[in-house]
Amino acid sequence: MATKLPSTLLTWLVLSTCSLIFFYSKLLPLYPSSKPSKIPSSPPPTPCNLFSGKWVIDPRRRPLYDETCPFHRNAWNCIRNQRDNMNRINSWKWVPEECELHEIDPFELMTLMRDKRIGFIGDSLNENFLVSLLCTLRVADTGAKKWKRKGAWRGAYFPKFNVTIAYHRAVLLAKYDQETNGINGAHRVDVDIPAKEWAEIGGFYDVLVFNTGHWWGYDKFPKESPLAFYKRGKPIIPAPNMYEGLEIVLKNMVVYIEKEFPKTHKFWRLQSPRHFHGGDWNQNGSCLFDDPLKKFEKQWSKQRSKINQ
Repeated sequence: MATKLPSTLLTWLVLSTCSLIFFYSKLLPLYPSSKPSKIPSSPPPTPCNLFSGKWVIDPRRRPLYDETCPFHRNAWNCIRNQRDNMNRINSWKWVPEECELHEIDPFELMTLMRDKRIGFIGDSLNENFLVSLLCTLRVADTGAKKWKRKGAWRGAYFPKFNVTIAYHRAVLLAKYDQETNGINGAHRVDVDIPAKEWAEIGGFYDVLVFNTGHWWGYDKFPKESPLAFYKRGKPIIPAPNMYEGLEIVLKNMVVYIEKEFPKTHKFWRLQSPRHFHGGDWNQNGSCLFDDPLKKFEKQWSKQRSKINQ
């Protein structure tokens, strides 16, 4: 006949068993199964190509600023100067093919860029972009003040966010001067030396945006006052033509920028097409277009094809 267990011992065994089951259940998540998961990992999202899209009219779209913005050049203030069809011009917006491009939020951008400095270096295309950006961001800080230091052509300081944004005018990016000897009337371009307007900025900026293009043409530098290209202080032989010189300058400036600004976020801004009507910029030409240019109307396509040859 089996011996009965004492009641105290039985109670102890039951409690011990329950405790072991409880602790085992707690330990199970710490030792995941070695079997592979049957749930497939989702592929990384495909980056959106913002450059592939089209211009569309949005009648509700308006600039966030008006003619009172203090950062405009008077001659370029189309709203104040009452340029015709400004409502239509301001209604155009760029729409990428495979993603949505939201309108700029001045408060969000300035918050992200707090305590940062942004520099634009290049020709008037960068200047135009800068002015529009400054006027837009002023919505977030109406106490913005004009800023012109470090060789900057123009700029602004936003005290509310401690943000500085400025433009350095360097139309060829590289240093160029009127020749004092050699070819009479030629302009010397040192392809490996940055223009003085931005040569001394050091590591001042956190973000730099570069551009060049429209000054590389025979309307700016005709045959009677051509560009003469130098490297390491000596003439490049055989002498490059205008478009070969542009390619050489770009390659050398990229090397310089990568060396001197290794921790700076850097962007190259593309060239936009010329859009003068009734003559060139120096031949009484005007900007009368209200719609984006068609492909066959873009005046820089021939120039670009020569550069790629």
